[in-house]
Amino acid sequence: MRRGNSRSAWTLLLFIFAGIIIGSVVGNILAQYFDTPILNKTIQIGTKDAPWSIDLAVISLALGFTLTINFGTVLGVLLGILFYLRS
Repeated sequence: MRRGNSRSAWTLLLFIFAGIIIGSVVGNILAQYFDTPILNKTIQIGTKDAPWSIDLAVISLALGFTLTINFGTVLGVLLGILFYLRS
């Protein structure tokens, strides 16, 4: 039986994911107009150069993942968590 708290983990993930998307877009837009180091610094984690590839005789499979983090992304995640706690 659920208690009075109706928030779920899926709602938290939705708020965080929305914060990542919106924060990244806003961070990239602000980096174009303002020449500050905190807005222009990005960190990329993952397979940057080429994805992993498996070439079989019948099928070819390529796997890759890159996570790009900037100031807007971090701010968006924090705002997403704040909005989750306020809802």
